[in-house]
Amino acid sequence: MNSLIRDKKKVKQVIDFTGVQNGKIHPSDIDAVMEFDNKVLILIEVKRKHVLIPIGQRILLERICDSWHIPEKAIILKVEHEFDDAEQDIVLRECTVTRTYYKGNWHTLKEPSNFIGFVNNLGIKWECKKCKF
Repeated sequence: MNSLIRDKKKVKQVIDFTGVQNGKIHPSDIDAVMEFDNKVLILIEVKRKHVLIPIGQRILLERICDSWHIPEKAIILKVEHEFDDAEQDIVLRECTVTRTYYKGNWHTLKEPSNFIGFVNNLGIKWECKKCKF
């Protein structure tokens, strides 16, 4: 499978937020976003296994999700990985969904779910044919 990354050296460049802060408020990133036809919004935050999403970043993600114009089709996925080697790419399709934020509440999955399987199931549930991999 070919990578979607065109220049791995540039992807590794760090964006330094030094000086772009107001007290504890500073820029944040979202690891991935998928949006389908202005109907479905999936926000994705990837963390090392058992690492929590920091409070400020969590609030930002929640506010974006809660603002989506179709609340029944907006979700945050907390995705976990176990790629220890910093030189190794984190392959999203090999990661697991462990928590979700949906309709104002966080839910811990009883059984972590493979990322691709979870997203494909959302596509079926939300009747979004493009949401399939």
